[in-house]
Amino acid sequence: MPASGSEMLVKAVILFLCAMAVIAWVGGLLGRLRLPGPKREAFCPSCGRPRIGKGSCPCGRA
Repeated sequence: MPASGSEMLVKAVILFLCAMAVIAWVGGLLGRLRLPGPKREAFCPSCGRPRIGKGSCPCGRA
């Protein structure tokens, strides 16, 4: 007996959600394998301004 349209829609949604869960699980495993970069201070030790980005502080002392 063939499935009705609503049953097929429910099956498609469940399959999509399962696929998304597997992708998230694999992404979580791969994300843990990356080595974190060296931590740096959030604020400049000289002037106390927040450090944003990779460059040095605009005060030029740190």
